[in-house]
Amino acid sequence: MFDKAVAAALSSLLLLGAAGAHADGAQVAELVPVDPPVMYYPAPSSGPSRPAPPPQQPKPAAPAEKTGPAELEDGWEGGPSRDREGKFAYCAIEGRFDTGHVLMIARNGKGEVNLGMGIPGAELPDGEQWKVKVTVDGKLTRERRALAPKPDMLVIPNGKDEELYTALMNGKEVVFSSDADRMAFALKGTKKVLTDLKTCVDKAGAVPPIDTRTKKGVTRPDELPEGLADLLKAAGVRDVKRVSLENVPKGERPADMAWRIGPIVGGIRERVVDEAAKLDELSTGYVDAMKKRCEGGTPTVTLNPIEELSGLTLRTGSVDCTLKDGKMHVSLTFFLSPGRLFTILFHEAQEADIGLADKVRDNLAEVLRRLAVSPPAQTGKP
Repeated sequence: MFDKAVAAALSSLLLLGAAGAHADGAQVAELVPVDPPVMYYPAPSSGPSRPAPPPQQPKPAAPAEKTGPAELEDGWEGGPSRDREGKFAYCAIEGRFDTGHVLMIARNGKGEVNLGMGIPGAELPDGEQWKVKVTVDGKLTRERRALAPKPDMLVIPNGKDEELYTALMNGKEVVFSSDADRMAFALKGTKKVLTDLKTCVDKAGAVPPIDTRTKKGVTRPDELPEGLADLLKAAGVRDVKRVSLENVPKGERPADMAWRIGPIVGGIRERVVDEAAKLDELSTGYVDAMKKRCEGGTPTVTLNPIEELSGLTLRTGSVDCTLKDGKMHVSLTFFLSPGRLFTILFHEAQEADIGLADKVRDNLAEVLRRLAVSPPAQTGKP
């Protein structure tokens, strides 16, 4: 249960009720690197695009060959996304297809739309652009430029194009084609889900999550998503228990997802940031906000130097709030991906368990360093 009395001290942190209750089973074992945890999907933008580099052809590698369009496996899911200040940014949905690809559609308040495609096993050069045709039912065609924010992802900005959006709602098939490749997706259930997506934007994200899946094979409420669970496992953490945030109003949630590791509570927060954002400013701004929430106590901040790695920018640190009845400690891991996804991982503990929280933080940082230098082999998962 969420304890508002505890949260009052540091409401930007994840002090979830009995953070001081010493549950059994907290373990931190040997580090074993595993797959990276997230798939980044950038927000729609009408801003100027980057200059096109010398043309190179993408090398998508579909996990399976088939004739006809790829078929949706189990419905669509998605919802609103917020910026680093917690303000509504855009809404997005995605669906997994039987070829292993993931089709994504995002819309912002201006009506601008991005189409995205996750391509498992692809090795797309970072920052490259390609000419792509988007065709719906062989009738409506748009010539666009696709970007590669990640090696296994293409994103196609479309600006405000209601004719295309309507065609995607009512069409039977969308085809993405370039000089090197062609990929077709059957448009199943898009009339409802794109109507819901527009409603999500019109109401600035104040809607329930969008989910038309039949719930087969999805993460149970008491489980963490596979990628996040793998990251914690790689950091040597065992016996992780997910903590529900359903009873906390969305605007007051200090994390996108939370969990408990014995006596400590952890959480993750991810936000898309603009091109000019730097990890130094992002992390400093976050801890400054935390200091202000140390009401009636003495805040202490430690921020370690920025680490510029080949795959991401990393920083670790901590914030302490010393109160009359003891110290609350928060270990922090910040990283910024090339795709402009700012991620905060934090673990909170009372004074007796500071060492455990710091150990988890340091292990996570070491896993991220290894993954940045030596990414794991592709697993075929989008």
